Amino acid sequence: MIVLYKSSTGFTQKYAEWIAEELDCRALSIKDVNINELQNYNTIIFGGGLHAGKINGLKSIKNSILKMKDKNIIVFATGATPKEAIKIEEIENANFSLEEKETFHLFYFHSGMNYETMGIGSKGMMSIFKAMLKIKKDKSPEEQGMYDTITKSNDHSKKEYINPLIEYVKTITNIR
Repeated sequence: MIVLYKSSTGFTQKYAEWIAEELDCRALSIKDVNINELQNYNTIIFGGGLHAGKINGLKSIKNSILKMKDKNIIVFATGATPKEAIKIEEIENANFSLEEKETFHLFYFHSGMNYETMGIGSKGMMSIFKAMLKIKKDKSPEEQGMYDTITKSNDHSKKEYINPLIEYVKTITNIR
């Protein structure tokens, strides 16, 4: 078993390391993995941050890992939006074809915003988004919540959020 991740601001890496610790396996950035070596693992867990509905880094390894029909493939996404406000089906539809959806299980973990480690392009996009939300009249509760969430760095990640993924992996791999 191996946990792979693409982390831009550190949240996904934190979750990947927590998962690897709980499952007694390695966590590795996708920039450090040889895709051919993944054949050595029966279970591959991949995580990336959610940006505009897309799972960061997934596209670069998707063709390799999702075609491994004899593997257990688990994908997780992290993001600043609280889990209660996320629609998993929308994330699946934005990232996977119908056929691909049959080959994996998707989890979402609430993380946060880290402007200190965020790239300049992402900071610029967030500034525009914040400005648009700020000037909008009659914001919905969701829009106000989003604005409050993205105005400054914050960390909502909790190790307990990985429990459903850990239980799922233990069930499909028969480990305790």
